[in-house]
Amino acid sequence: MSAAAGTKPVKKVATKKIAAKKVSAAIKPIQPNTGWTASLSLCFEAGAHRPIVRRRHTGPLTIQRPFYPEERVAHVYLLHPPGGVVGGDELNIQAIAEIGAAGLVTTPGATKFYRSSGLTSKVKQSLEVQGGSLEWFPQENIFFNGALADLSTTINITNGSALACWDIQCFGRPAGDEVFVTGSVCNQLNVLVDGLPLFMDRLIINDEFDVSQRTVLRGSAVAGTLLLNNMTKDTCDRARRTLNALPEFFVTLVDSLLVVRYVGNSAQQAKAGFTNVWSDLRYYLNQQKPCTPRIWAT
Repeated sequence: MSAAAGTKPVKKVATKKIAAKKVSAAIKPIQPNTGWTASLSLCFEAGAHRPIVRRRHTGPLTIQRPFYPEERVAHVYLLHPPGGVVGGDELNIQAIAEIGAAGLVTTPGATKFYRSSGLTSKVKQSLEVQGGSLEWFPQENIFFNGALADLSTTINITNGSALACWDIQCFGRPAGDEVFVTGSVCNQLNVLVDGLPLFMDRLIINDEFDVSQRTVLRGSAVAGTLLLNNMTKDTCDRARRTLNALPEFFVTLVDSLLVVRYVGNSAQQAKAGFTNVWSDLRYYLNQQKPCTPRIWAT
C-alpha cells in the first residue's frame, strides 16, 4: 500500500542485522588448544618391612598402586590416562629415592607424541637418588611424523646410590613404514654426581639434523641409552659379552657409569638388549636378583 499523501514512508528496522550483531558479540573467539598441564612427584622412603611410596599429582598424570614382587623394591607403573602427548602438553615428573629405599618405575606401554599444528609438547623429568636405589625404565617414546617435542631428564645421584635407567626414542613407526621426515624433537639426558656433571647427552632431530645423517642416526629410526652406575671394567666386559657383539649396541664406561647405546630400527630389540644387561648386572648394582616388571609380559 502506498504512503498517505503528505507523509513520509516509515523505514523498516534491519532486525536481521541487529540480531546478527548481538549474536556475534555474545560468542567469544575460539581460543587455540594449549594442551594439558600435569605434574607428578614420587618419593621412595625406607619402611620397616618394605619401601613406602608417597605421591602428589595434578592433572592426568598418576601411578597405579605400588606392587611388591620383591620385598625390598617397590614397583611403580606411571600412568598418563589420555594415552598420548599432543602439542602444548606440559608434563613435569619428579622422583626421589631416599637412603635405604628402592624403587623401580616403568610404564604400561609406549608414550606417543602426535603430530602438532605448531605447539611444542614439553616433558621434564627430575630424578634424585639420595643414598637409595632407583631403576627408571619407561617404555619407548614414539614420535609421529610432524611431532614437536622438547624432553629433558636430569638425574642427581650421591655417592653410594644405585642408578639404572634407560631412554628409548622411536622416530616414526618403522613397522608401519611411517618415517619421521618433518617435525622437531630435542631430547636431553644428564647425570650429575654430588652436583657435578658426569654424563651430558643431547639428541636433536629436525629439518636440519634429520635421521638420515651419519652424524645423527645413520638412517635408523630408534635410538636408546642404558645407564648403570657403580660399574667396573669387568662389568663393562661382561655387558659386551651379554650383547654378543650385536652391531646395533655400543658399550663404554665413563668413570663408574656404564653406558650402553642402541642405534637401530627396533624398540623391542633395544629393550631386550638393555633388559639382558640390566638383569645380568643387577646384583652388582643394588644386590638384587633380576625381577622384571609383570607388565612387560602382557
